[in-house]
Amino acid sequence: MIGPTSSLLINPTNTLDWLKGTGSEATVNQDFQQILQETAAKEQEQAATESQAGAAAANSRAGLVSLLHELAGSANPASVNEEQLFASIIYDRIAATKGEAVAKEYDALLDGKLLDYTRPDGAIYIEDAARAALREMESSGLLTTEEAETIHAQAFQAAQLDDNTTALYDSRGTTMSVAPTATAMEKVLAMLLKFDSGELPSSRMSLSYEQDQPAGSTAATGSTTSSATSGVAASGTDSTSGYSNSAEYGYYNIGDGGRRAWRIPESGPEFGKQLKIVFADGHTVNVKDTSQRYSEKDGFVFRPGLGEKGDKNSNTWTSHNGVYLYAPFNNQSTSVKFYWS
Repeated sequence: MIGPTSSLLINPTNTLDWLKGTGSEATVNQDFQQILQETAAKEQEQAATESQAGAAAANSRAGLVSLLHELAGSANPASVNEEQLFASIIYDRIAATKGEAVAKEYDALLDGKLLDYTRPDGAIYIEDAARAALREMESSGLLTTEEAETIHAQAFQAAQLDDNTTALYDSRGTTMSVAPTATAMEKVLAMLLKFDSGELPSSRMSLSYEQDQPAGSTAATGSTTSSATSGVAASGTDSTSGYSNSAEYGYYNIGDGGRRAWRIPESGPEFGKQLKIVFADGHTVNVKDTSQRYSEKDGFVFRPGLGEKGDKNSNTWTSHNGVYLYAPFNNQSTSVKFYWS
């Protein structure tokens, strides 16, 4: 193809001067032919690279569809939900950026996690299983933290089927989010193409994300003692006298919105009916009913670890069956102390 070499063509009116300055016509012709050959070689190399990239993209898309069908339990599912899409898109993103071999590692890990996140009645928490598999890939070094969080963010965003873009839902209950398979795939592929072309910038999303607060939301730190809005927690004095038991816990990760997060082994009721929570900076929350979920506008979240995964506004369930705690936004405490009787 000659097009790319057009900038090297000589204006006829300047040909004589150019020949005088570069030597004989034979030498000029030889040099020009060499340039053409080098340019042609570069074009062939670029075409081969583009072909390989196209093949990789096609393979990752095939992997996405294959895994999606597997998760949907059908070779030709009529509809799919957001959680199924999320797990499948993670495969696609890994394959596209790290290759099929690494994507297959995710697939193998996901198989095991799906068993771990299966309820006695057979229902599977696919979103949690996929995120757990991605976390394991990051902790084992198969993916860097940046790679894993970027893949996580892209998959979470591309899996959205409805207007609620801060959560993913399955095909059960009142919060289900499903779409015809063809419609869902069209939407997913359009989003992935935007990521790949750079039209849509890629953000990062913490692997410790829990479906409690809008992704990327921000809020100012509240007062040193939370106030009650739901009847579950209420303001009180900072005194810790009168409590017969206490335990201190260090945070385990940075969660959504930059909040410190805690996974407490015990469930809420194991601390009794009521619980005083004191962060290292003095921020205090009095939980009046440890069997209920509680959240504050400042970002504080308390989930007792009871029951089954449900509606995000009343969900008391946690994947580890213990208390899950978020510190308020901008609270930099690295430890928290529980007081109970």
